[in-house]
Amino acid sequence: MRHLIIGASGQVGGHLWRRLRHQATEEVMGTYFSHPEEGQRALDFTDGVAVRQLLERYQPDVLWMPAAMPDVDRCEKDPALSYRLNVEAPCQVGELARDIQAKVVFFSTDYVFDGTAGPYKETDDPNPLQVYGRHKVQTETFLLQHVPSTLIIRPAWVYSNDPNPRNFVFRIVEQLKSGNIVNAAVDQINTPTDSDDLVQRALTAVHRGDEGIRHIVGPKRLSRYDLTISIAREHGYAESLVKPITTTSLNLAAKRPLDGGLVTIFP
Repeated sequence: MRHLIIGASGQVGGHLWRRLRHQATEEVMGTYFSHPEEGQRALDFTDGVAVRQLLERYQPDVLWMPAAMPDVDRCEKDPALSYRLNVEAPCQVGELARDIQAKVVFFSTDYVFDGTAGPYKETDDPNPLQVYGRHKVQTETFLLQHVPSTLIIRPAWVYSNDPNPRNFVFRIVEQLKSGNIVNAAVDQINTPTDSDDLVQRALTAVHRGDEGIRHIVGPKRLSRYDLTISIAREHGYAESLVKPITTTSLNLAAKRPLDGGLVTIFP
């Protein structure tokens, strides 16, 4: 099977890229935009001409789209940019993939829900609180309606041990290493998702022929505070360096779902 990953230099895309490269039965091409990676090619996925040329030349069986603008607060402050990167570009890519009959796998988010009554099932109606979530819903809806072979994957609080400043665990450990107090919300509850597990289960879903919406998350439902405590403990730092706070005290630009998390049905 031939795979094309748009956004292969990111956390999820990177794990997917490395896994597929080491599978003898799979062929993979990865693209990056602002974070070059050896073996990948540069691509601006808002450039429809460049995307079309790449698709027609490579002819993938599966097109993966982890590429996005995932900074929730930046999306809130700059909704036009969020719309361009989280709606216009992935919808255009989806249409182009449809034209060559490639399966589209789009990574969405648990932020499509409002966090008033989690954890949420795949059949629950979205009700996002912020620009980022609304834009993800728009793209989900478009792809499901206009691209026949579409798989929407919703993870939540994706983490890994990658030494990358875009990775939640890395950022926490760097703060702890410096002896800084880490503020962590006690009222945000979710289902943290390990990148490796997410990628493996996403590949299983693709090979199984899944379409529609699939929730892929970790087995535990934790507060942001509990998750941060577990990271501190795992890396040998004092739990006293983690300070419990409320979400409102963070003065974030975008609202967060509080009683959140997703229910996974499929293995």
